[in-house]
Amino acid sequence: RDCLLSRGLGDVYKRQLSKPPVFLPMEAFTVNLQPENGEQFLQTSFTLQVSNQAQLDLIKLYMPHVRSRLLLLLSGKKASEILTVEGKNKLSEEIIAVFKQPFTPQGPSVNVTNVLFTSFVVQ
Repeated sequence: RDCLLSRGLGDVYKRQLSKPPVFLPMEAFTVNLQPENGEQFLQTSFTLQVSNQAQLDLIKLYMPHVRSRLLLLLSGKKASEILTVEGKNKLSEEIIAVFKQPFTPQGPSVNVTNVLFTSFVVQ
């Protein structure tokens, strides 16, 4: 940490720590999964962490697009792909990638920094 301070990055680091995190709890998703061993479904809830309030407002503005994209992503999965910790981590990365695609032509992308699963049930 002394190294960071000596390079002037300490102040940047302190500012980042002083900013409160911005979270957006998403409504639960329930989707049918791709068939493997009979019919299975996923019921999941998660919270998005974004870099600032403007990002959160942008997600809220485009919420119908957000939910549609996420439903398509989730319903394209097989249970075996998402049951492991690695599978959930990969899914988290894929959810973040959904927000990198603008919701309108030449529109801004959204900077989602983390996906925090709060419920994850496959049946």
